[in-house]
Amino acid sequence: MNILLDQVLGIIRDVKDDTEKLQIILDFLENEIVEEDNYSPIDEVPKKYKPLISEIAELIDTGMLCFLNPKTDELDYIPQDLYNELDFFDENEEIKEHLKEYYGWETAEFIDWERYIEFEPLPSHESFKIMEAFAMQLSDDEKLRPQLINALRHHKPFANFNHIIHNSHLREEWFAYKQRWIEEEVARQLLVKLEKYKENGEI
Repeated sequence: MNILLDQVLGIIRDVKDDTEKLQIILDFLENEIVEEDNYSPIDEVPKKYKPLISEIAELIDTGMLCFLNPKTDELDYIPQDLYNELDFFDENEEIKEHLKEYYGWETAEFIDWERYIEFEPLPSHESFKIMEAFAMQLSDDEKLRPQLINALRHHKPFANFNHIIHNSHLREEWFAYKQRWIEEEVARQLLVKLEKYKENGEI
């Protein structure tokens, strides 16, 4: 067993019959440890933006480039690959017409916005980090834990991880874990970008 854990448990055993001291330990753990671990950047996001975080997370998880108008709270999005094809030297209406005619993409309202906050799909190294964290936080008695870790250490880690997960009892747990992770990343980015806008007096 971990030496530090032994020491902590030893202290608790020494005072197990002292209600007052046990209460002090409990208060300390709740105030200094538990609350800190449960902190989420989502808690700091202004109330009007919170309902948008989940939607933004879902969009960027599907490869969309997402745009938030900080003044009107409107959302818009476009596939990142398609966005990279645009020629922003053209007039706005020409860009929209091009999107509609050649790609069948009919919404690109962000082009007309004076300013927006942009959220990109997660890079592959961040997606890998989420998969690794999910696998590592599984309990030791979870049979799929070593399989998932092994999949991430070998060739085609994304494909192998997803194959195992999507055909397992952990499928929904994985989706919820990934969604929460991305939501927190969206919240962190949003807080930083909102602060920059405020510093510049733009919102």
